[in-house]
Amino acid sequence: MLKKILQATAAAALAAGVAAGAAQAQDKPVIAVLPKTIIGDIFQTNIANFAQAKGEELGATVEIFGVASHSAVEEQVSIMESLISRGVDAIILAAVDSRGLGPAVNKATDAGIPVILVDSGVEGANYVTVVQTDNVRASGLAADYAAALLSYSGKVAQLEGEPSSETAQLRRQGFHEGIAKYPDIELVTSITGHWTTPGAVDATEAILQSHPDVDLIFASSDLMAVGAAIVLERNGRDDVIVIGFDGITEGTDLILEGKAAGDVAQNARGMGEIAVEIAMQIINGEKSADDFPDFIDSGMTLVHPWNVHAYREAALGIPRPE
Repeated sequence: MLKKILQATAAAALAAGVAAGAAQAQDKPVIAVLPKTIIGDIFQTNIANFAQAKGEELGATVEIFGVASHSAVEEQVSIMESLISRGVDAIILAAVDSRGLGPAVNKATDAGIPVILVDSGVEGANYVTVVQTDNVRASGLAADYAAALLSYSGKVAQLEGEPSSETAQLRRQGFHEGIAKYPDIELVTSITGHWTTPGAVDATEAILQSHPDVDLIFASSDLMAVGAAIVLERNGRDDVIVIGFDGITEGTDLILEGKAAGDVAQNARGMGEIAVEIAMQIINGEKSADDFPDFIDSGMTLVHPWNVHAYREAALGIPRPE
């Protein structure tokens, strides 16, 4: 569980700065972790949890700042500004907007604070590296799996994330390019579900109304896959296949319940732990920002009914049923 969760309004961020003296007095480096949001987003919460545990293991004080939603750009910028003023030792950022966070990232870098991005990149910014899934390749894998499930003929739809998110853009690109390889499969629509279950419920209802003959829905996040599954069950549409993306408990539950055929799993542990390790190497003077590549692939796994129990045990710590 998170030991320190600060809901990120500008006032909360500034208040945190007042309390920061205690951490600094311990002579421990302070690493700030800014997930996109920890409100209803299990994957982002997992990144933060793993980062915090690794930071404590390596002797750092890790502070976590979660904003109100995936669209709370100004809140995340305000937190960045506060952290820069405090002079924290490093920032690990999952940017809610691939453009809106650029100036804040550059300001931190100019102030000598290394910024390691996780899950999403930031356009035109000067940062150490981005640790994330190769979202184009991973969504392309979802397209290949979808094609195989449909015997290479049928109609598919995509539920996208927030349009301003680099992650959403890359998953859209990967799935669209992947499906385009199959001439007998039609991508009938691709609309945002805003990364959330309620957003996906609305979007899936719209898909079924406009394209009642859809055969498969690819949800760009597991929480959206849950929303799609709710609507399909409510409408008695067990003929429509669902594929999710994230690899969190909720997504793999859908596979076990027969409500999804697969899930492209990201590596939340890898993102959180690798980012902290990089931050500590720079803080300790072992390496400089120039020693790291621009992109570090944290890996992925295609989860399906035949490996779901093995994946849940290894990645989520959920024991296999006896």
